[in-house]
Amino acid sequence: MEQKKQMDCNHFVIPVFYHVDPSDVRKQKGSFAVQVKPCSRWTDEKVCLWKTALTEVANLSGFTLSGPETIILKEIVDTIYNKLDRKEVHLPLNITGMSSRYMEIKSWIDEDNHEFLAIYGMGGSGKTTLAKHIFNLNCRNFEYVSFIEDIGTRCKGPNDILQLQEQLLKDILGGRKRKIPGVSRGICMIEDALHMNRTLIVLDDILECSQLVALLGTGNINARSKIIITTRENTDNWFDPSRWRCQKYEMRLLNDDESLELLSRHAFGSKIPNEGYMWHLQEATRLCEGNPLALEVLGSSLLTNDTTYWESLLSLFGKDIDSRIDGVLIRSYMSLPCNIVKDLFLHIACFFIGIDMDYVVKILDPDYSATSGIKILIKRCLLSVSPNKKLMMHRLLQEMGKNIVRQESTKLPARRSRVWLSSDSYKILSKGKGSETIEGLMLDMKMLQKENFAF
Repeated sequence: MEQKKQMDCNHFVIPVFYHVDPSDVRKQKGSFAVQVKPCSRWTDEKVCLWKTALTEVANLSGFTLSGPETIILKEIVDTIYNKLDRKEVHLPLNITGMSSRYMEIKSWIDEDNHEFLAIYGMGGSGKTTLAKHIFNLNCRNFEYVSFIEDIGTRCKGPNDILQLQEQLLKDILGGRKRKIPGVSRGICMIEDALHMNRTLIVLDDILECSQLVALLGTGNINARSKIIITTRENTDNWFDPSRWRCQKYEMRLLNDDESLELLSRHAFGSKIPNEGYMWHLQEATRLCEGNPLALEVLGSSLLTNDTTYWESLLSLFGKDIDSRIDGVLIRSYMSLPCNIVKDLFLHIACFFIGIDMDYVVKILDPDYSATSGIKILIKRCLLSVSPNKKLMMHRLLQEMGKNIVRQESTKLPARRSRVWLSSDSYKILSKGKGSETIEGLMLDMKMLQKENFAF
């Protein structure tokens, strides 16, 4: 119990009352009576310490043997596993500028009755990275935690939000999985859990308020809980101040020094740039305007000591902030070693985000050397793989890939190489207006059933 006091949230005690009445422990009755004895061990001071400790132990949540030992053993093991389960989420090695941004919102962590923090800003500005940084620094101070990533990407079908509800409910119930029969029922179950338990939750990439309501409901939340959302939207109308209090934080882009450091880390593997490249780095920093994703992708594209190549790359960037970032991403695409890898990137951007990597490789490997191509895309920071082997891509990169395809025909999807909107695919197929340019299309088969369409 002394260790628990010293270690605070990093140490826990689980009492097991094995053929013992917890009230005897709490009140030191029966075999748990502790008395002063005429020996050096059981002095007044030590007996007092033991009585206090036994009372505290008996007041803790624990287990009382009342059935087969195998059942209680499994419950003990499951409880300890969930408590010891590592709570942190993965952060990239080369993060820059997060500590200073964390200090700007740190007071929010310490305030009760201020449940929400909304981190918003442009794509690639580091919103998710900051949320992860906050989460890792504070997750040990909460009884229950949950980090749900890429909600916008994962919420494509009617059952997707139900899966996210089940994940969230499992996390805030300490690992106990509960079956949710439907979204409406799930909202009520989550509301009950949020009212009772002190939790830290991150909801990453919320696209609209309806997703927030589906995951959290509209009920009261434990005053000491903290919920972080990241979004590209302004959240002014998302929170009813009579129920929820929200602090907004607009994601600051990196300043010149931070941009230079991040760019150097990716281009040279060091905070300090190589000699002779300062002008090039400063020019790249100016053009990227502090967007971390743009700097990261650009730095990964400049893995060469050829200053002529650097100058050529920098000279092709656009004139204003949006086209500068877009230019960085397109130049990274154009620098891919061959057309097969470029085609692979476009296929993944249009059709395979959030799909199992092994499944994608099985489909695309014969024609696009997917195994080696995916490694190249990951190395160039154009693609990543989640812990459960799903292909992931930042939306800014994904939209860049789709824009490349849109430029093939700005008005007629049938003349493009890839068609990812089911509505466009349905029109092309139903009217027989396909072309030899189409290499792939996506179609929700429910549209065929709804329209009674047959090939």
